[in-house]
Amino acid sequence: MSSPSSSPGTLTFAQAIALAQSHWQAGQAPQAEVLCRRVLEVSPEHPDAHYLLGLMAHAYGKLDVAIDHLRVTCRAPDASASSWSDLAEMCRQAGRLEEALAAARRAVDVDPAFVAGWNNLGIVLQETGQLEESLTCLTRVSELMPASADAQNNLGNTARLLGRLTAAETHYRRALECDPERADAHSNLASLLSAQQRFAEAETLARRAIELAPQFVDAYRNLADVELARGNVAAALQTVEVMSAFAPKHPSTLVARARILRLVGRLDEALANAREALALLPESADARAALCIVEADVAAREATGAARPSIASLPPNHVPESPDLTAIYEAVVARVHAQDYERAETMLREVVATDAAPMSLWRLLAVVLRAQGKAREGRDLLDMLARQVPGDLSNRFDLAEVLLLLGDFERGWREYRYRYSLEHTQSIERKVQRPRWDGRPIPGQTLLIHDEQGFGDTFQFMRMARWARERSQARVIFEVNPETFSIAKRMWGDEDIVARGTLPVTFDQHCELMSLPMAMGLTLADLPGDVAYLSPDAQRVAHWRERLADVPRPWVAMVWAGRPEHTNDSNRSMPLKQLAPLGASGATFLSIQKGPASAQANTPPDGMSMVSLSDEIRDFEDTAAILHLADLLISVDSSPVHLAGAMGRAVWVLLPFVPDWRWLLDRDDTPWYPGMRLFRQEARAQWAPVVERMAQALKQFVAERRDDAA
Repeated sequence: MSSPSSSPGTLTFAQAIALAQSHWQAGQAPQAEVLCRRVLEVSPEHPDAHYLLGLMAHAYGKLDVAIDHLRVTCRAPDASASSWSDLAEMCRQAGRLEEALAAARRAVDVDPAFVAGWNNLGIVLQETGQLEESLTCLTRVSELMPASADAQNNLGNTARLLGRLTAAETHYRRALECDPERADAHSNLASLLSAQQRFAEAETLARRAIELAPQFVDAYRNLADVELARGNVAAALQTVEVMSAFAPKHPSTLVARARILRLVGRLDEALANAREALALLPESADARAALCIVEADVAAREATGAARPSIASLPPNHVPESPDLTAIYEAVVARVHAQDYERAETMLREVVATDAAPMSLWRLLAVVLRAQGKAREGRDLLDMLARQVPGDLSNRFDLAEVLLLLGDFERGWREYRYRYSLEHTQSIERKVQRPRWDGRPIPGQTLLIHDEQGFGDTFQFMRMARWARERSQARVIFEVNPETFSIAKRMWGDEDIVARGTLPVTFDQHCELMSLPMAMGLTLADLPGDVAYLSPDAQRVAHWRERLADVPRPWVAMVWAGRPEHTNDSNRSMPLKQLAPLGASGATFLSIQKGPASAQANTPPDGMSMVSLSDEIRDFEDTAAILHLADLLISVDSSPVHLAGAMGRAVWVLLPFVPDWRWLLDRDDTPWYPGMRLFRQEARAQWAPVVERMAQALKQFVAERRDDAA
């Protein structure tokens, strides 16, 4: 790192920040962060480095860290209006309204023509109760940007708070005209209409908001308010319980729970929720009001020995207290860990039949059903849960995998988009700062397609990158992991392909490799498409041909274990000794097993002729060359299966009773790879019958090869 006067070959601050910004636009946060921190090592207060670090921290949900960085940026005497405005918005999100207001005012002082600054100032003024000034700011924004749904929606919020309900409705409807899929405008209009007792349209709008944004908590709260205004406390409480299933600590969830639990006499729970909401947002008038009304009821209860009547006329439907099901849950989990799925299912069905089971037990029932191979029952249950709790994106991802397993690609790919919305995947999502391609032609633009997940996924879906190049009519940049880069390059060509972590050229849109099926509407009928779309390196083939020259044929490459850290590895992998019956075929087995299990090849089962190549294999190029030369690959579900399949080689796959979604059900072939043969377990954890069937087939395979050679 250097100052602008440094010698050639080093980066100036401006060059480093520009490079970091390019990496961030491409979703390469680690590379961007390294560059920013290198700048800060030399110049700890560098405003641009702190600004970019703040934006990245905010994108990954680290709000306090983001604010700290933006504060440093704004200490610079020439801090930009956008820096002040972003600081204002982040402080507003954190409930720090006084600081947000000061930052928002500073933004428009620095640049009176900065429209986003006026918009943010209008929102902060609205939340601090300075409504007339908020209206002035937001009106200015709408005049400068008449087609802005954001401006119209914000104007609607301020107009409503001013009691100008007709104007508010007009603004909300204009927002929806500008952007018919704007969830918050649907939700806000629902809230307004509910207050006017226009319940039918209000409910429709709230449900549409939830459909558009399944985790938009305020839409659920507005739906609960609609039911409450109708006098349906039970339905309102049910909606709040749905919110609690996926966003239990969100302030809106806590406030809604406090208000509704108060109405059904559960004052202690209501008080705890109200206090927690206020602790999260100390400046929230909504949370403070909820706490006050609950505290008043608690005081009345303590004074009289009974709770104050909740509402004038409670509906006849009873809202029971949820029983303590912790012991049942723990007992079922113990059965699951013991793989006693049948008993676990019996226990769960007894509970869910009472209509008192929480979502966690319903989810557990879905897991138990799938573990028993009851895919269709599991699908129906997960589908029901998705309708009941659309914001539980973990459940929807589980639904995606079952739908794909059953061959329902249309719905499956749509739900599969939630794979990076799970608690354990949010932090690894690549936050590309460009729109995601939706499958339509974009001639004249540049599209970045980047791989993701495991090596097998890359080999399997690489074919679709070529299809996307034709469909999009764009210049397509293909970014792939370094481990498979050289193989991908032979498929793609020398131009417009980069290794992951390398900065691609500027692009207009992007798409993850495994989002291509949804974007392009992939169906089973589209498969396999390209056949033998990957090829080996000629020099590696020559090397391995010489290495194996004295090894008797036929050659059967073999993999018996996947990565130990894979979530399903205990079901898909096996020890080499379980494959002993295959040795009777007389084939020579080439171990291409990698990882800890590769040592087993040094002591193969009696009667199995095996040559261990594991330690000699340097990379996937070696694996591809061996697969090109081998007569057959026998493997558990692992990346070499997909590499061999993509090369058009003969492959036999050993599949567990509950396979990964890509292998579908009830068939011994796969539409992804013609000629591949699947050997499935017919009962959980029972490999012996599968191996016996394969041993008989292998004897015939070897005999045919020897006849052909003769």
